[in-house]
This record gives sequence, C-alpha cells and structure tokens, in this order.
Amino acid sequence: MDFLRAAAAAVFALVGMAASAAAQTPSPADQQCLACHGMPGLQKQLANGETLPLQIAGDDFSKSVHAPLGCATCHADAQPGTNHPPAENNIPSRRAFALDRVQVCATCHTEQAGQWDKSVHAALARDNNPIAPICTSCHNPHAVMKGAAATVDAVPCKTCHADIFTAYSASMHGQLRGAGMTVAPLCFDCHGAHGVNVASAGQGVKPACLRCHTDAVNHHRTWLPNADLHLDVVSCPACHAPKAQRKVDLVLYNSASQSRIPEPVGVPAFQDGSSSGLDPRALVTLLGVLNRPGMQGKTTLKGRLTVQSGAQAHELAPAAEAVSDCKTCHQAGAAAFQTVTVSVAGSGGVPIDVDANGTVLNSVLSLQSVGGFYAIGGTRIGVLDILFLAALFVGIAVPIVHLMMKYAFRIWLARQGQGRRQG
Repeated sequence: MDFLRAAAAAVFALVGMAASAAAQTPSPADQQCLACHGMPGLQKQLANGETLPLQIAGDDFSKSVHAPLGCATCHADAQPGTNHPPAENNIPSRRAFALDRVQVCATCHTEQAGQWDKSVHAALARDNNPIAPICTSCHNPHAVMKGAAATVDAVPCKTCHADIFTAYSASMHGQLRGAGMTVAPLCFDCHGAHGVNVASAGQGVKPACLRCHTDAVNHHRTWLPNADLHLDVVSCPACHAPKAQRKVDLVLYNSASQSRIPEPVGVPAFQDGSSSGLDPRALVTLLGVLNRPGMQGKTTLKGRLTVQSGAQAHELAPAAEAVSDCKTCHQAGAAAFQTVTVSVAGSGGVPIDVDANGTVLNSVLSLQSVGGFYAIGGTRIGVLDILFLAALFVGIAVPIVHLMMKYAFRIWLARQGQGRRQG
C-alpha cells in the first residue's frame, strides 16, 4: 500500500508539472466515463433520502490539474468495461461519501492531509460536526485549478464564514487584496490553508499579526506607555478595529499545558450560570473545582482586552484610524469593562465564551483575574486601586515603622546605659 501511494504521488507530481490551464483532450477511457457522467441531472438516490450528484462538467474537468491523471486513478472501483459500482450500491449519505473520498485525496496529498489532521477543521470532523470542512468542501475534485483559491473571489472560506469574510472584505486587508496587492493577507495567510488554526487561541492574534508587521512592537514603544504590557494583554483588533465593541475576556488558563483549559464537563458553576452571568462566588467555586487535589497544573484566570466577535476582529482599519486616545479605556465607566466573559477551549481550540457578571471585576478575585493588565488608576476598577494603595502603604509603612522602632530602641538603650553610669 505504501508503495502504491508513493507511486501514485510520483505520477501525480510528474503529470502535474506538465499540466497547464489549457484544456486537454480526455483519454478514450475518460471519454467513456464522461459519456454518462456528462449527462445533465445525473444523480443517485441515497439511503437517507438525499441525492448524490453524479454529473461531471467535461470542460471543467479537462482544464483541471487532475485531468492528466484520468478518472480511474481516483475511482479505482470504476474501470470502464471491466467493473463499475452497481446501481444498488448502498451509500448512507452525501457526508459519508465525502468522508470516504478524503482517504482517496490523502493517497497523493499526504502532506496536506497531515496538516489538515492537526487543524481545527479535523477536530470538528472528529466530533462528528456535519459541516466541518473536509477536502471536497473547499476543492471541487473535478475542477481543481492550481492557485485558484488564492484570489478573493474564489476563496472557499467565505462559504462557511460569510459574516467574517464580509467584514474582511471591507477592512484594510480586504481592500488592498481586492485592489490586486497580493502581499495583503488573505484568510490562509493568518489561519493556514490546510492546517487551519484559531488565531485567537493561545497568545491571541498578536503572533499572527507580527508575522507581517515585524516592526510593530518597536513602533508602539515610541509613543505608547507600557507598550509591551499593552501588546501582551490587549488584542490587536481592540485598537485597530475602532468600530468594534470591546470586552474583558477572562481566560481559564492552565499552567501545565500553557493554554486555555478544555471545556469543563459536569461543573454546574460553569454550565448553569444565571442570565446575568457568572458572579464572583460562582467563579471562585469553579476555580476551586478546577484546582482540586490531583489536578495537573494550576488553573488561573488571565485577563485580556479584546473584541466581542470574530467578525469584529476582521474589521481592521488603516493605522491612522486606530484607537490611540488613552481615555477610550482609561476612564471611569469605560465601555470596554462593561462586558465580561470567561473562556475555555472547545474543539480544535475554538474559544467558548460564557457571560460573566461585571461584578467579578470589582471583587477581591479581580486581583487574580485582571492582575495581569492592572495599572493603578488605569483599569477603572476602584477596588483594585484601593487594594493596591493599601498594599503600597503597607509596603512602605512597615519598613519605616521598623526603622523608627529600631532607632527609638537604640535611644532607649543609650539612655538606660547613661542612667546606670550616673547612678
């Protein structure tokens, strides 16, 4: 089997190099296939009541990169004149048929299949998500054109992510790409083509942004106070998507895995939050459950200022329009602190957000949950300012009092000694 796969891959590579956008005359065997499968409306009734389209557009196939391979390379069970799947062949559903075809694609496209297997799409497919993208979701195997997906009009991502693609199209990135600037990012430049990842997982979107904006950190240091802290805990779109709504996301973070924890199972505090969201007591209970004896690593809350949806994260504006007024966040009642979520990792790292009551930012728990991006007077959380000032006072007062007592004790000892000498 390994030899056959290697041979098929070698054949595919050789004929692929010779293939061009020009139409190629199908072989006699392929013409025999197209004589039936080129008929309009050809389809098969499936066991679940669906119909499976069987029509193949001959003109599109003759221009595709697969045309030189011929039909039988991928459809070994359908050799003209020798064998063909019987009409009564039982196919449970269109999804089952497509999943079976994935194995055929992997025969030649081993590298891409390996990348896909580690992607968020594969994770969703393993969870039996019926719309999780597989090979044929993005690639029509009978009309594959090399490089076709690299254009804005043909990118397959918009089929499932329509709202995000609409936001992207109107953004600075989308407008530049639409104008023909190929260095402007398209979906797969940030998320990967086959090994699709969740850019907001892990450290957030910053690593994806810095792959292109390599000098962004140094540029921010020239004008932004505490630039490194801002870039660590403030998501890039929170400033560069100025029309977006912002929120504080409290990430349930495990020190052992160095990532968001998976969605807790059977934890009432997480699953049965009230309509107003998790309150401080529920959050304390949740952390207690997650850090019970025997659990690997310590789970804490890491605060991050971000935007409220994936679509908003793609509404990126030109740099001149980015938020640069400190008062946007650093003022009493700032809108960014009025919405709070607690997030964990779902399938493939997709964040799952649960609403939290805004009071969690005004409790003692806030020292843990937002301490990472706290600056006195900056977060607009009064209790933190009070606690910080109290800690600062104690930190300064204790050494001073200690020195004063030490000095007073020395004076007392000196006077005691002087009294004994006089007596």
